[in-house]
Amino acid sequence: MGKHIFWISSYPKSGNTLLRAILTGLFFSNDGRVTFKDIENIGLFETTRRLNFIKAINKEHFYNLGDLKILSKYWQKIQMNQELKIKKGFGFLKTHSCLVSIKNNLFTTKDLTKGYIYVVRDPRDVSISWSKHSNYSIEESIDFLCNSLSVLKWRNKSRYSLLPKNIFPLSLVSSWSEHVKSWTENNMGIPRLIIKYEDLITNKEMIIIQINKFFQENFGTKTNNFEEKLKNILETTNFNYMKEMETKNGFREAMPWTKFFRMGKKEQWKDILNKKQKLKVEENFREYMNKFNYY
Repeated sequence: MGKHIFWISSYPKSGNTLLRAILTGLFFSNDGRVTFKDIENIGLFETTRRLNFIKAINKEHFYNLGDLKILSKYWQKIQMNQELKIKKGFGFLKTHSCLVSIKNNLFTTKDLTKGYIYVVRDPRDVSISWSKHSNYSIEESIDFLCNSLSVLKWRNKSRYSLLPKNIFPLSLVSSWSEHVKSWTENNMGIPRLIIKYEDLITNKEMIIIQINKFFQENFGTKTNNFEEKLKNILETTNFNYMKEMETKNGFREAMPWTKFFRMGKKEQWKDILNKKQKLKVEENFREYMNKFNYY
């Protein structure tokens, strides 16, 4: 496939979907207007249909892909085997995986990855959003963020997947701090842009301009009718607009028990976390909260 992959990465519930919506407006539309269907142009890496080719290579491994040590052997092969939708030389992929190595198997390499954008969000707010999304209590959600072994199941669409439903491939998310460290302090030596979720929602116009400049300076891209696209992206990625669209049409990434576009605010934790919960998050993540000015 060559060096086409461009990752859209974040810890869960940190703004990945909003960023994908913005990139959809820049790369996959003529006028910058974004629909939920358009956002699917930037798909999730961790979907089990991507594993189908392994069955022909090694059946024993295929039926043991619930073991991360086995799955990690195929991370890079999966990335080399994908028929990605290439736009202006980029194959955009969403991931919540930590940028890790398991048994010397790297999640990705600079030979496969063209670049990435990483979104970081205040972990106190992440704990609340993840609680609502996963149907966890706040305490369970904070425990998830603090656990270096936290994992997520790959999305299994049996219509497209050869994998039996009782096999659950996993992605290693790790703790919030390990996740942030892995994507912001690695030595891959490829173009990357680190964005704070809080800037994304409070100064979106500036961030969109910054994103457009990042692609221009690093990859020589040119965005036609940028001013029109900027105006329409701002309108159609407005939180209330997207929340209304979810109410009217649903959103495939939402869970049955909650809306996906729920609050879209920063510093929710001030009204929701109790003192003990707040301190647990801060004591576990002090170094990277300081680094990103969350104190």
